[in-house]
Amino acid sequence: MREIVYTVTEISEYIKKLLEEDPYLVNVSVYGEVTNVRPRKGHIFFSLVDENAKLDCVLFGGDNMGIRLQEGRMALVDGSISVYTPHGTYRFVCSNIRYLDHIGTYQMKFETTLKKLLEEGLLYRPKRPLPRFPKRIGVITSRSSAAFQDVIRTAKERKSPVEIYLFHTSVQGDSAKKELIEALRKANKYDLDLVLIVRGGGSREDLWVFNEEEVVREILKMKHPVVTGIGHEIDRVIADFAADVSMHTPTGAAEYVLPDFRDVHEELKNLYERMKDTVLEKITREEERLNRLFHYIKAAAKRKYEINKLTAVRVKELAGKLRSLVLNSVRRKHERVEHLFRVLESLKPTRFLDKGFVLVKKEGKIVKEAASLNSGDIVFLIFRDGEKKARVI
Repeated sequence: MREIVYTVTEISEYIKKLLEEDPYLVNVSVYGEVTNVRPRKGHIFFSLVDENAKLDCVLFGGDNMGIRLQEGRMALVDGSISVYTPHGTYRFVCSNIRYLDHIGTYQMKFETTLKKLLEEGLLYRPKRPLPRFPKRIGVITSRSSAAFQDVIRTAKERKSPVEIYLFHTSVQGDSAKKELIEALRKANKYDLDLVLIVRGGGSREDLWVFNEEEVVREILKMKHPVVTGIGHEIDRVIADFAADVSMHTPTGAAEYVLPDFRDVHEELKNLYERMKDTVLEKITREEERLNRLFHYIKAAAKRKYEINKLTAVRVKELAGKLRSLVLNSVRRKHERVEHLFRVLESLKPTRFLDKGFVLVKKEGKIVKEAASLNSGDIVFLIFRDGEKKARVI
């Protein structure tokens, strides 16, 4: 029997022909909840969803026609199924869109949950301040996600000497809600300065776990300040309302909480220069004041004939001593400022790395004693310009 072999294009074109010529898929009407609206190059890409399925749709030229689709509305859409062979995907090409009078299931759940939490006053609580220089940060996301890599990359780029604790969880799917709640509870037991909840962009359904009432209530129980970076700029979930700070993206959240120590060092240098200028300005003012005082005393001595030459000399000596005392005091303060700046330089977190030392970490903690390491342990060696993974022999 001869084996029949097809190319990918042949199979895709055959499927396209089957679907696009099927009378049940041509010039039909479909209704569902509008979600994941993405205008692009004059066209409008979106999805129709119900409780069990999602249908990707496109309205060609819709954006140029001034059509503005609203997330969460129920719509009746006319059109036909088409196959986009380069990606091997099918979609519903729309010819007409009509809104129905009621909102969709997802939008109704969103509004109901948000209204309930607002009425309880939970989302009105004061926002907690974030530490300017956090030392220990908890990150709640998937270990394999791009969002987690965004946080790690940002920390390296900013040379932030922080300890990052990952609390792994699924961020979409059937198990996501349970795992996310467990990760939040686990993070709440750790001694952290703040918690980042991050997740990259996706459709409204992909991000839905962050609208779940149980998840939002768990975020509100966190003893640490919470920062969210979920989705893209157009995405908004209820978890954002519960957080102390919400940013549009994972990278934006990481940049918000992690100070750039290059900027900190530059700020210290600028502070030192301002302090030095202030001290020098004060010295100048004191010198001018002493000169005026000296000339006043000298002029007064001339006007007063009863003051003899001995008295005038004495006054001059006293003025000279006073001037020396003030200048010495100012000079000591100047030296103190320079000393403090040298101390700040010596306390730079990476200074000992610049000398060739290496920082050893195991399971996110600094190794201080050799006895705490066993043969076969995986450790991370932190150098001045990066880190390397190693195994103890």
